[in-house]
Amino acid sequence: MKRLFLMTIMTVLLASCAPKETTLTFLETTDTHGRYDEFANDAHLIKTMKSKLGDKLILLDNGDNMQGTVFQYCSNHDPEHPNLVSEVLNYLPYDAICVGNHDIEAGRRVFDRVYSEAKMPVLAANVIDEATGEPYFVPYTIIERDGFKIAVLGLLTPYVVTWVPDRLRPGLRFEQLEAAAEKWVKHIREKEHPDLMVGLFHSGWEPMAQNLPTDHPLGRENATKWVAENVPGFDLIFYGHAHRAKAEKRVNVAGDTVCVLNSGHRAQCLAKAEVKLKKGHKPQISIEIVPSDGEEKDSEFLAMLQPYLDRAREYQGQIVAELPVDVFSDDAFKGPCLWVDEIHRCQFDVVEAEGIHADISMAAPLSGGQPLQAGKLFVEDFFTWYPFENALAVMALTGKEVKDYLEYAYEMKNPIYNFDSGAGIIYEVTDKKPMGERIRIVGMADGTPFDMERTYNVVMNSYRSMGGGNHLINGVGWAQEDIKNHVVWQSESDLRSLFIEWAAAKGDLDSEPLNCWKIK
Repeated sequence: MKRLFLMTIMTVLLASCAPKETTLTFLETTDTHGRYDEFANDAHLIKTMKSKLGDKLILLDNGDNMQGTVFQYCSNHDPEHPNLVSEVLNYLPYDAICVGNHDIEAGRRVFDRVYSEAKMPVLAANVIDEATGEPYFVPYTIIERDGFKIAVLGLLTPYVVTWVPDRLRPGLRFEQLEAAAEKWVKHIREKEHPDLMVGLFHSGWEPMAQNLPTDHPLGRENATKWVAENVPGFDLIFYGHAHRAKAEKRVNVAGDTVCVLNSGHRAQCLAKAEVKLKKGHKPQISIEIVPSDGEEKDSEFLAMLQPYLDRAREYQGQIVAELPVDVFSDDAFKGPCLWVDEIHRCQFDVVEAEGIHADISMAAPLSGGQPLQAGKLFVEDFFTWYPFENALAVMALTGKEVKDYLEYAYEMKNPIYNFDSGAGIIYEVTDKKPMGERIRIVGMADGTPFDMERTYNVVMNSYRSMGGGNHLINGVGWAQEDIKNHVVWQSESDLRSLFIEWAAAKGDLDSEPLNCWKIK
């Protein structure tokens, strides 16, 4: 009896000593795209804050780290050393991370390895293992600080399936983000009773004009705003994918305030939330975007990074070919340009070597404002010329569908990576006419007639061939689920590697564009 009395007294005393309130600071990074050469400022700022705040600082990352630079590409294909992404995540270290679509695009062999090396929870509740029917990654994690429970739910835009071939994500299914948010926030609130509910979403703010209708089975590609306003239960949401730094407050359908932040991309800023928690009260949250420019660089981080840079420098310094004239990506807006037309030439030749004849090629410059100077081209120049690891595909389109595709491409020429031009055909664009009336296809480039009823083999990158940019959906009018029925062939290698091999075999690249189209 006496022992029970003492235990009761101890319990009461411990409860009375437990903190009734605390202040926590959250930092988010996102969409680094392998630009860890620009991350040393962020690393210094994060470490400085950690030294002051200790475990009251919670560090989160929102994905898209495994693609974007030569040294990240080299690390993804280097089995002898830990991957650069996991090295950075473990170095700081992060408390939790979300998966990004470009992390999935690196391929399951790569992202499985990276995430097995990472020492923190890897979140994405709506990525499902088809073998088990359960989330492939951790759906959410509980972080405990000062007697308070913080739940962090990770979600990824399911539009991965429209950009990344099945071969790079075998056995995985991607569920609608909005429905997953409703399901998991309800589950977490009922089971965990957290003091703070945090969303970690790799999904943009809201649909853009060229996005699919919001009643599509995949929902919204960019669903963060909708979830913040329509799924009660979240106190704080960090998001990525949109590449725009943003911090604002929204009021949801339950009348509660939700704080929403995005740190931008390429290590330019940190998203910061200071959260005051008090038992029995709603969290009080202040938010801001913190630029990292001008901060001191973390020398230890740079020392950790250097071996990766050295290995990449050896690879990217290899000479590939000779470029006879300067080329500029923005010339694509003016008419035929060598920047795009060398991609067309490469695509035609690569599929021909595979025993497949392509009648027409579609391609766009994938980054605006980029020049390449005449002279020797190195491997690193091709990462400027073609920054992504898309594969190559051949699709079957009728002549009318080719015209509709080009009509849409010209309408959506901003951003520049959606501005496809065609080769293998001769056509004119009347700029002042409305969409649907701008394109007049004169004939095939070999002088034969162009037939609106005939089916043509059209070569393009795999991003486009899976519906990326919506050229085949909003332009041609295909349903997303039907696109795969039009695929004639797809490469195993990524297009940039094929481009490098093609240029190396050619030696001297061309000095004149194909001149397949003009603006009237």
